[in-house]
Amino acid sequence: MKFLAFLTLSAALGTTAFAQSISIQAPADGTTVKAGSSITVEVIQHSSISDLVQVGLAIGLGIPNSAPGIGGNILYNEPFNLGVPGMQNITVTIPASTPAGLMSLNVAHFDLVGAIKIPHVETVNITLNVV
Repeated sequence: MKFLAFLTLSAALGTTAFAQSISIQAPADGTTVKAGSSITVEVIQHSSISDLVQVGLAIGLGIPNSAPGIGGNILYNEPFNLGVPGMQNITVTIPASTPAGLMSLNVAHFDLVGAIKIPHVETVNITLNVV
């Protein structure tokens, strides 16, 4: 019985490992943005050899190195709807109350992977210079 549980866990981890991650294509890491302005966040889903069901995406703004958290300011929380194959552009507003300095723009992604739809969560981030 333990061997069967081990095989099931190994298959689940292996399937998750084959799931390709997302990345933030734009804005570039280190971009300067003005508090109160709108920016477009371009999220890329890299190709996968596994069957993927996209569930959701959240974008947050927080202090640097806040991952895997997404920060105190949630800017977007919706389904991940890929437009152009593998890409979605999302316009968010940097809160006017955001203090000047370095902030982390964090994207959390949730999908279901493989034939048995194993939950998979990841967080990626870039640093923005808020002025």
